Amino acid sequence: MRLNSRKVTQIMADKAISESDVAHCTGLSPASVRWILNNGFASYDAMERIADALEVTMQDIAAPDISGSVENVIDFIKDSDRATVTFSQGRFKSRIEQLAKSRPDECRIVARNEDGSLCAQIPVKWVKISPPREMQLTDEQRREIGKRLAKSKE
Repeated sequence: MRLNSRKVTQIMADKAISESDVAHCTGLSPASVRWILNNGFASYDAMERIADALEVTMQDIAAPDISGSVENVIDFIKDSDRATVTFSQGRFKSRIEQLAKSRPDECRIVARNEDGSLCAQIPVKWVKISPPREMQLTDEQRREIGKRLAKSKE
């Protein structure tokens, strides 16, 4: 989902809440919170946690979808090697464009639609469903990962 980073930053300033406070309240790492604020994208779950931490509604911090298109599609036939994907969300469109440049043999943009969406063909093996890792980790595992990350930054 698109996040209105400016509004979140303003709410944080008004309420004297730091990025560290948001990270602590949400269970997200400080690096994740920083990335979300810098890039303006968050999963539904992360945006919901941030809204709760700031004591606002998700509507208060969500950015409007200016493209008018809301459809994202992944389409492939059983046992096929190729999938056709259509994305209207900027972060997925940007990723497909990067992959089309860096791996043209595997990722090919088929169309840039009038509604702003992008259609491409990718290998089916790139399509996967993976739940967010943080939901599978215990609090102790999260702390351990945080410690290792802090050590690696030193």
